[in-house]
Amino acid sequence: MNRSIILIASVSFLMAGTLASQAAHAAFAISDATTVIAESANKTCPIMGGEVSKDAPSRQFKGVTIGFCCPGCDRKWDRQSDERKIALLAKNSPEAITAIDAAEKAAPKAPDAPVAPDTTVAPDQATDQASAQTDAASLAAHPAVQVARAYLVACGKADLNALNALFLDKGRATVSENSIDEGTWETYRDHHLTPEFKTMPGFAMSITKEDVQTFGATSIVRQIGTFSVPDSNQKDIKKAYHAAVTYIIVDDDGTPRIAHLHWSSRAQKKPDAAVAPTTHDLK
Repeated sequence: MNRSIILIASVSFLMAGTLASQAAHAAFAISDATTVIAESANKTCPIMGGEVSKDAPSRQFKGVTIGFCCPGCDRKWDRQSDERKIALLAKNSPEAITAIDAAEKAAPKAPDAPVAPDTTVAPDQATDQASAQTDAASLAAHPAVQVARAYLVACGKADLNALNALFLDKGRATVSENSIDEGTWETYRDHHLTPEFKTMPGFAMSITKEDVQTFGATSIVRQIGTFSVPDSNQKDIKKAYHAAVTYIIVDDDGTPRIAHLHWSSRAQKKPDAAVAPTTHDLK
């Protein structure tokens, strides 16, 4: 009887150990199977400037994955402040700044806290207008915003000298258009923008929304608006476009200059009834 009890206990112990081992192995397999390596938002290493390697460690930063060219760069990255990280990305990996901007826009926002009914007298309209004018004046006075607006003005005048002065020189600035890498500013200027000037004389973009975010010595300016150019098939008819422009502007020895420009545009759909929007032109 005692021998039977001992045998049953031994078998039960062995079965429990086997099941525990199988469960641990299954849990490890499931964990391993569900581990997903996110694709890096940057093509080049923000530390060394080399091509990002899949074998090197990565880091999460402001909603995106930042890759590096080799082990060790990740530890150097960890020692940087957020402001310095933004500056490094703007210099070496501007495409990551665009991805961070997109991630911030897509991130769900917390609902506003309930507000108790306001029993006080609302401020008069004149005060609201004065506040709005102050905000507009502060925005217009921001050095990065001034650079972004100067870019549109220089495009309207086809002034290449003025445009060159707005960008980092010697291949340090990059451009992308409609999510396509156009290379350096010099390449984009010579092979894309200059030929376009001939087809869009007197270019002017009407800005309907504009904002700026500043991280230390680096600023991100966003502009949304519309512009019109002559139709390629019918020169007397103008074709309207929606446009969104993102500028990454850095401090270059005391002067704000564009490190990366992303231009995105699409043709407007013809409305049922033409209604002129209220906008302001930069001329």
